[in-house]
Amino acid sequence: MQDMMISTRDLSKRYGRTLAVDRVDLDLAPGKVYALAGRNGAGKSSLIKMLLGLEPVTDGKATVLGLDSRSDHVEIRQRVGYVPETHHIYGWMTVEEVCRFTAGFYPSWDLDLCRQLLHDFGLDRAKKVSGLSRGMTAKAALVLALAHRPELLILDEPTSGLDAVVRKQFLESIVSVAADEGRTVLISSHLLAEVERICDTVLLLDRGKLLFAEDAESLRERVREITVTFDGDPPDATGLPETAVLTKAPHEWRMIVPHFTPETPGSIQEWAGPSAAIATRAPGLEEIFIALTGNSPEE
Repeated sequence: MQDMMISTRDLSKRYGRTLAVDRVDLDLAPGKVYALAGRNGAGKSSLIKMLLGLEPVTDGKATVLGLDSRSDHVEIRQRVGYVPETHHIYGWMTVEEVCRFTAGFYPSWDLDLCRQLLHDFGLDRAKKVSGLSRGMTAKAALVLALAHRPELLILDEPTSGLDAVVRKQFLESIVSVAADEGRTVLISSHLLAEVERICDTVLLLDRGKLLFAEDAESLRERVREITVTFDGDPPDATGLPETAVLTKAPHEWRMIVPHFTPETPGSIQEWAGPSAAIATRAPGLEEIFIALTGNSPEE
């Protein structure tokens, strides 16, 4: 656990009678991009805030960079770059003034890096924050999170409210920064189709429970969509392998197989009959989420 960037054991958060985070166990190794995926209200923000000591832990334990989130939260926040969903940046300050103000909270602030990031992101240092677009404000928040050279970058729904083009540019910026520095990134989002393009590992949270934490490539190999097109009437569903989703048209059935093996297509062919056509496809993360939870992440 001590070599992990983030470790949790039985981590839980309760608000009154609502269990927002339910006994989550995590071990996040350094140098990877992790996507904390799940619909709005799944418990993602509560989990992140407990890691940073912004919310008290109800039960369990969390360590970040080997530090206890209960007792060492000030040091954690000095060493972690954090971009919240809502950017709390003083609008009356210029970009330059915000950078100088924020630098006072971080002993490791790198002025040269800050200026380089502002240049790379196309931010005008003399412009007031209140005059920035949403996309530029998001980039300013990212500069503030990166200029003290954190080992760990945590982003909570960082592209919320941005249009598709700006979201894409912002996520590409994150990937570039992570690759250049070998930095560990934890990015929370309900926009699964976007984060799956940049992540190494997927953490799927639903109703406060961690459904899985899995390498993205392994997940694509394990979960497959199979479409069966019948020559005539389909047989009874008895004998099908385990499926998470099954949609039926008169002569075509589509299913998500959560534990696909090389033998699966043959088993389905045997069930469907020799005249049936079998097509296999790797579904996207959003399709997998719907298959495993029965809900769209947008809901």
